[in-house]
Amino acid sequence: MKTRPFISNLELTNQGQLSLFFIGTGNAFTKTSFQTNLLVIKGKTHLLIDCGTLCSYAIENLYNGKIADIQNVLLTHPHADHIGGVEELALAGKYITKRRVNLVITDKFKKLLWNESLRGGIQFSEEGRMTFDDYFVQIKPSRIQKKPFEMYEADAFGINVKLFRTRHVTTRKDSLKNSQISYGLIIDDKVLFTADTQFNRPQLKFLLDKFPKIEVIFHDCDVMGYSRGVHAAYDELVTLPKEIKSKTYLCHYSEAVNTIDALVDGFAGLAKHWVYYDFE
Repeated sequence: MKTRPFISNLELTNQGQLSLFFIGTGNAFTKTSFQTNLLVIKGKTHLLIDCGTLCSYAIENLYNGKIADIQNVLLTHPHADHIGGVEELALAGKYITKRRVNLVITDKFKKLLWNESLRGGIQFSEEGRMTFDDYFVQIKPSRIQKKPFEMYEADAFGINVKLFRTRHVTTRKDSLKNSQISYGLIIDDKVLFTADTQFNRPQLKFLLDKFPKIEVIFHDCDVMGYSRGVHAAYDELVTLPKEIKSKTYLCHYSEAVNTIDALVDGFAGLAKHWVYYDFE
């Protein structure tokens, strides 16, 4: 993997390599690092992973892009810093580009997203009562694994994504059945992006063993550990083996990130916005 700086305009296409660009790298409360929303670019296509409340502002004011140009989206879970901009994206599709947004989403999450998050804002229009399918084209992943945790796979227009069920907000310890729906991702078998997750060493080991071509990990990190049991705490992550830490970049951090030294503690570093991560 190589890095290169953002120059002037946000790229939605490239020469064919897999590229990752963080619209932001912060947690739900940061204003300087925005929120951890990730743009994946490959050839003539792109995939926006999560679209939080600050996403459109960052795209248009920091990166000289247009939220209406985003065509393909995948959502990891229904917290506002990850889906808060989806209503705007849907309305931009209806009124500006006149096309529905392609959304990679399981049937279960589709139902929850519409009924519990989006329906209240966009179910009514001048055309009458609207549905999910009036705004979005569902790209439905296929389940490829049931145990020890569910995994799904989808082809997002040439970008391979595998979604794995994570423990994020749980009502009972270690219970996926009694937890909010949430997914991490493996992108083109090269990148592991945990999205929001509790610390889960067995799951991480399982995925790295199952997908040995993974080059880089971008891992959720609560620097101060205040949300331990909801996010992975830094003092938990430092206990990972050095061979895992050496390929791990930390993201979803707070402004307190200046209190740690990820490089000294063996990590690859902190994920950064204003940077493209390019893979051969």
